[in-house]
Amino acid sequence: MKVADVMSSPVMAITPADPVARAKNLMLRYRVKRLVVIDRGKPIGVVSMRDLAERLGRGTSTWRHRPIDHIPVARVMSGGLVGVAPGTDLGKAAKLMLRHGISSLVVLDGKKLAGIVTKTDLTRYFAKQLGGRAKVRELMSTDIVTVNRMHSLAHVVELMGKHGISRVIVAEGKKPIGIVTESDVALTQLEKPAKGIRQRRVRYTRKAERADRPRYRYVNYGALLTADDVMKPGLLTIGGEEDVARAASLMLEHGISGLSVVEDEQLVGILTKTDLAKGVAKLGV
Repeated sequence: MKVADVMSSPVMAITPADPVARAKNLMLRYRVKRLVVIDRGKPIGVVSMRDLAERLGRGTSTWRHRPIDHIPVARVMSGGLVGVAPGTDLGKAAKLMLRHGISSLVVLDGKKLAGIVTKTDLTRYFAKQLGGRAKVRELMSTDIVTVNRMHSLAHVVELMGKHGISRVIVAEGKKPIGIVTESDVALTQLEKPAKGIRQRRVRYTRKAERADRPRYRYVNYGALLTADDVMKPGLLTIGGEEDVARAASLMLEHGISGLSVVEDEQLVGILTKTDLAKGVAKLGV
């Protein structure tokens, strides 16, 4: 199987001068998680939901104070594109994604942008062509990053960056109850861009003295959003003995990038599109 057989074409594109607000709206309207950034007809980078989550959600640069319709895509895009030819073997493409730690490759026919191949395309291929080749237990990751519902969203973002992941499971003990993804973080309203996480006003009052009415002493802001505020409840799960092709079909059907693997209501692993890419690279196509 070749890249040309599974790639997406034509490509959803944007320019480096376009505002981040337009990039976000395009992703939402067309239900895609990344756009190719083109300058003078040449692909120069990619902007993804992860880029929005990480680059709008961290740091103290003054440009983060601006509304997102005043921030150019050039500020948040990822450069250093990795390209492949349409005739590249799909297994080789999967290995390239894994080697570079990326979720997509641009497909170049000579110097012309011909398409894009993503981990979602590999997931679709797995669902259609690799049934019966592996069980969930054989490909799932057991190194699971979890938080409880009252962990701050700032902590969730920090964990995503530290572990290079795009989702964190919200659990009570070992029972999964929800998930926070990079998209959830990226789409959270950023009232304080410089801080990265939406803030709520906290009003402190001076202790009343005698018959005096309480008076405002000072006003602070606290980063009070928690995992519980933004997580998706009703987590979709799968068993370790299930066929990976079925898991891939579930991800595509529900528009998600990972499934919690549960046995006896206990979290034992997670199967993501990255794990499916590893399966494509390992099993051969």
